[in-house]
Amino acid sequence: MAFTHRTRPQRPWLPFAKAGIVLVLVGGLALGILEVAQRYFGLQKLTIEQVSISGCRGDRQAMIQRIAEPLTLGKPLFWFDAEKLRAKVESQRWVKGLLIRRDPPDRLSLVIEERKPLLWLVKPSGVFLLSDDGVVLDRINEANLFPIPVVSDPASQTDEILVKLIRAAAKLRDKQAGFYGRLAELRWEERGPVAYIEGLSAPLYLSKIDIQKNIPNFQGLFLDQLAKSPNLSKLRYIDLRWDDEIAVGEPKDTSPPAQKALPPGQ
Repeated sequence: MAFTHRTRPQRPWLPFAKAGIVLVLVGGLALGILEVAQRYFGLQKLTIEQVSISGCRGDRQAMIQRIAEPLTLGKPLFWFDAEKLRAKVESQRWVKGLLIRRDPPDRLSLVIEERKPLLWLVKPSGVFLLSDDGVVLDRINEANLFPIPVVSDPASQTDEILVKLIRAAAKLRDKQAGFYGRLAELRWEERGPVAYIEGLSAPLYLSKIDIQKNIPNFQGLFLDQLAKSPNLSKLRYIDLRWDDEIAVGEPKDTSPPAQKALPPGQ
């Protein structure tokens, strides 16, 4: 008599089901041990009872506190919705980044990275702060009157040119802080970036390729000679784009030379 071989049907889901049951049992056991430890051995619960904010001050710090506390207080330190908190905080235009630190047993620390204003942007609707990553921040008021350069020329405010000016200003701030601190206005012309500084009405033509070119030489020239010149206010331009040379546009005559009267018949 022949026996037929019966194969057991395959169950591809079975390993996942076993793993899930094991995880549930382990999780339940861990929670039970934690409950016993908290109740009978004085182990503190890992729930958020205080939120500390650093990296900003004043109204901004209070604003982040108001955002964070409803989303975190009373929540488990390692199980609250951190991504929701991050999205809410970073939706503020002045916030560049957020670092979340969990400090057991009950403290959450939020470290704010603020966007730094780099330029003033003068628009028909008002004057705004512009950050070094191109984000338009707050409108200018008495509390944020930073001494930074202005971009007021409408032709210099297209997206493409503003990116160039932001890069130029950021490099000057980082590499030539003294010169950047004296900048009154930046604009962009066909020849490249043009700067205006305090105490000098003549435009400074800067290099497109190396924005820093000749700036230290110019500062020495300004202190030693130009600042003492009686024609300082009449200079037409100062060109820093040349290699190790500075071209100075001397004043033009204010009126054409008088013509001599010609003899009769000529």
